[in-house]
Amino acid sequence: MTGVVAGTGYVYAEDENPQNTLVQKIAQRFGLNESDVKVVFDEDRSERQAEMQARFADRLTQAVSDGEITEAQKQLILDKHEEMQSQRETEREQFQNMTAEERRSEREAHHQELETWAETNGIDIEYLFGGFGGPKGSGMHGGPMM
Repeated sequence: MTGVVAGTGYVYAEDENPQNTLVQKIAQRFGLNESDVKVVFDEDRSERQAEMQARFADRLTQAVSDGEITEAQKQLILDKHEEMQSQRETEREQFQNMTAEERRSEREAHHQELETWAETNGIDIEYLFGGFGGPKGSGMHGGPMM
């Protein structure tokens, strides 16, 4: 069930969100209050996000220890990462109303902005995506970053 929740994207409209459908199905199947089931899903998502953030910070701390980045760069990366997450949340509705081509174009523009930011700060952009020594152009799980 966690895998299903983790895989939900933000390009779905509220009534088309696979998580909402799963919440409804579980609530109906087991005679539960739908809002109670949604609370459990939301709590699980928050816990997983906190764990991922802690692992991300730990990897950055190790990169500082290894002399790959400075403490100041680590803080810049953490701040930028938080900003990116916040931006994703605020742009969620905007993305829902875009075509696939518009979303792709928006992601490309955002990626270019991040590359400029990373270069300006002397930081390998891979640190923003959790690459940490992986092949160039790959994200946290070895797939394309965008």
